[in-house]
Amino acid sequence: MKTFSFLISLLLLLQSCTTAIYRNNINKNDFSAVETGKRYTFYENNKPKYKVRVSAVEDDKIVGVANNQEVTIAKNDIRVIKKNNSKGTTAIVVGSVVGVAGFVALIAALVNNSTSDYYYY
Repeated sequence: MKTFSFLISLLLLLQSCTTAIYRNNINKNDFSAVETGKRYTFYENNKPKYKVRVSAVEDDKIVGVANNQEVTIAKNDIRVIKKNNSKGTTAIVVGSVVGVAGFVALIAALVNNSTSDYYYY
């Protein structure tokens, strides 16, 4: 059970480091946050998601490279664009591991240093 909760927590941490920079129902044709040279995950209408390194943002389309092939994505077909924050993910995971290790060490030290002199039965 502990392993299962740890895996669920780790999955939530990794998902929390993904930022949606464009949503069709919120941003409505405002692609100003999409930068050339950066890698994004695109979700199109009725298509699977795929990761693209953007090479150009034009008036009606976004051009990029996915799996060593040039792709063109019509802006009208884009539902969501997400950007992964790998540095933030690494920082959160490392910080969590250090925090849990510190907590376990503190509890172990408290248990080892406690005596039964203070407990009355």
